[in-house]
Amino acid sequence: MFPVLKSVLVLDKRGATNGETVTANIDTLGADWMTLDVHSSTSNNTTNNPSTFKLSEGDTTDATAFSDITAFVGDGTGGWTVPAWHTQTADAKCVKFDVDLRHRKRYLKLTLTPITTQDFIAIANLGRNENTPTSDDQRALVRG
Repeated sequence: MFPVLKSVLVLDKRGATNGETVTANIDTLGADWMTLDVHSSTSNNTTNNPSTFKLSEGDTTDATAFSDITAFVGDGTGGWTVPAWHTQTADAKCVKFDVDLRHRKRYLKLTLTPITTQDFIAIANLGRNENTPTSDDQRALVRG
């Protein structure tokens, strides 16, 4: 049996400018795990990967209530390495986060700061939700 996922458009930001910090909150209430796919438009140089690329967690959506999740801080100590970004002549990059939510706070926050003007889109897929559909009719409603 395949898991039923709740898909959520987390971020659809067009034209994030150089140095602009872009954030998006994700409500994970009732989910046990999440995959988060982050896509962007090309950069003008492969070394222009985002200067900030991380996930934080908090009990509320108050911006001051979030703390970084060390393993999900790009280029941070104990975190992950942000790859060289794609240009017009290179293959597109997609960053995927796989997050075990069982010991996380309710809200996650994605934070990005590009070095060049780029478009970003992020889609979260939440799994094992408390209200996971059990019939084909219910699954159709979740899928839209």
